[in-house]
Amino acid sequence: MARPETRPVKGDTYYGKIARNYEQRRARQDWWHVENTEMEALLDRLPPNLRVVDIPFGTGRFVPMYLARGYQVHGLDASAAMIAQAQETLGEDFRKCRAETGTATALPYQDAEFDLLVSTRFLRDIIVYKDAKQALAEFARVTRSHAIIQLGQTMASKGAQPQAGEAMGSKMSAAQIKTLLKAVGFEIVEKRLVKQDEAAQSEIYHILCKKV
Repeated sequence: MARPETRPVKGDTYYGKIARNYEQRRARQDWWHVENTEMEALLDRLPPNLRVVDIPFGTGRFVPMYLARGYQVHGLDASAAMIAQAQETLGEDFRKCRAETGTATALPYQDAEFDLLVSTRFLRDIIVYKDAKQALAEFARVTRSHAIIQLGQTMASKGAQPQAGEAMGSKMSAAQIKTLLKAVGFEIVEKRLVKQDEAAQSEIYHILCKKV
């Protein structure tokens, strides 16, 4: 199974010491906490008792939110070390999840297996654009109802199309993001701003989508 291309975009991968320190390092970022707040707000738009898959699962940061809403929690990550760190971080809550290793461009799930798919801190800058498009198509395939996907966009009046072998970043315009999601069968329901960089003219959003 081919792995998504990550090396041209991110020089490190989430193994060993990087996995062990991930949660601690990220929690020092202001926008980590904004992400949590806005994720709660979007999950509140959805019904309880859903079947959710979180990709990449990472350290399972959103698992307490899912369990509080009665969700059946599944997760997938390319790094077994990150899943092991999730087990340590979550404690007993990890036993309520089903987490496994795999790749986002070839998901080991059936069509429409989940009610909700969540993907943050991934498509924008971890994998290259051609793989991001493939991952989005896989995301749409395995969810029957909704997705919460984090993507970046430019604040400039006109966006740019990423090259196949580069990161999406925040190059695309809001209209281009809408078209990208529509192409795989997602319609935007709500966008929640989680980070803005006026100097770089970039914004990052959690985007609640519904399957159409």
